[in-house]
Amino acid sequence: MSKYRTVIGLRGDDFDVNRSARLALIFGVAFVVALPLGFIFAPDPTGVVPLFLTAGLAAVIGLPAYLGFARASGSES
Repeated sequence: MSKYRTVIGLRGDDFDVNRSARLALIFGVAFVVALPLGFIFAPDPTGVVPLFLTAGLAAVIGLPAYLGFARASGSES
């Protein structure tokens, strides 16, 4: 642990910032991948049902990807 404190985190390393950025990146990519699938599998002219399906698919795709990436990189989640 570093003796210097940062503005963003309380520790000297940027582990919390990297974890947040990694989480946003993985779920952002999962949402972009799931977006066309939501509109293909739930064609609805209002767009409400495909959005919910897309959010669910993004969670189903993103959570295992995030946990696998955290395990592969050796960081604690």
